Amino acid sequence: MKRLHTSAAAAVALALTVTACGSGGSSDASSGSGDAGAAAELQGKTIELIVPFDPGGGYDQYARALAGPLGDELGADVIVVNKPGAGGLLANNDVYKADPDGLTLEILNMTGTLGSALAGAEGVQYEPDKFSYVGRLTSEPAIVVVGSESEYSSFDDLMKLGESSEIRFSATGPGSNEYIDPTVLTSVLDLNSKIITGFGGSGEAALALTQGNVDAYSRALSSQLPLIESGDAKPVLVLGSERVEDFPDVPTALELDLDDDQQSLMESHVNLIESGRTIAAPPGMDPELLDALRAAFTKVVQEPAFMSSSEDAGRPIVYSSGEDVQEQVSELMDAPQEYVDILKRGFSG
Repeated sequence: MKRLHTSAAAAVALALTVTACGSGGSSDASSGSGDAGAAAELQGKTIELIVPFDPGGGYDQYARALAGPLGDELGADVIVVNKPGAGGLLANNDVYKADPDGLTLEILNMTGTLGSALAGAEGVQYEPDKFSYVGRLTSEPAIVVVGSESEYSSFDDLMKLGESSEIRFSATGPGSNEYIDPTVLTSVLDLNSKIITGFGGSGEAALALTQGNVDAYSRALSSQLPLIESGDAKPVLVLGSERVEDFPDVPTALELDLDDDQQSLMESHVNLIESGRTIAAPPGMDPELLDALRAAFTKVVQEPAFMSSSEDAGRPIVYSSGEDVQEQVSELMDAPQEYVDILKRGFSG
């Protein structure tokens, strides 16, 4: 039986957190005595933690919560620098070219970072598998919802709708997760659908759903929760590897009736979605310095007080070690060509 994500009110699974924290010891075990000397190079220095988006959002909140404790652990001053632009590509490109001296870090939107590179999106000037990954902070699935007044109450209902007319999805525009998700679902499941764009932002796209102007809308779990909890939307599909505890009857995309090819493509997309929010440094970092950063990050994010405060703030920790992230990125960059072609359609519109 698939394990459930715990309380949707917390946005992600505490069970995942506990499991991942249990595996985090491997990162500590891999850190040798040379780490202390490498970490000494950072003491008294100023480390910039780049956020590729404007202040105030989830990425910014995670970065600011991490900066102080990480700086204390390293004996350095970690400052948050917001560098929005081109959906995160501006910051990604700049960090990729920065000196690998441990003084520049970034909280990456891994879905956008990897998806853009796989799709060959305009403006990508980095190779994701060459970043120096420090560790993952969190991960969450995406949720497809329908309006609360909709006559459709399950994803099967939507698929039946597609047999007679178009399923209308709302999205802010090509390249957004809101656009890529229905592009993948349409391609993999051979749905008869149309993606409605032109909204001023996610709020307008969600309003189109609640007003009945579209049939479905896909976004990250934490972004969908307000709509679901207010009674304005109903969840019908989890784009993730596990069900969400607060709506256990809602299936995951991997539980749909898929043939082997469809299963492979859907797994690729779920893996991309769940790649999460990760701390990375420029390529070519000295291994001992990278190990020192990884050890400090792991210690900070696995401290019970830090985990608890993050959970209370609605920004829970779902940890993966830098080594594991590096391996996951290599696997994702080796996605099937058919999936890559779907992503290209999701970015080009």
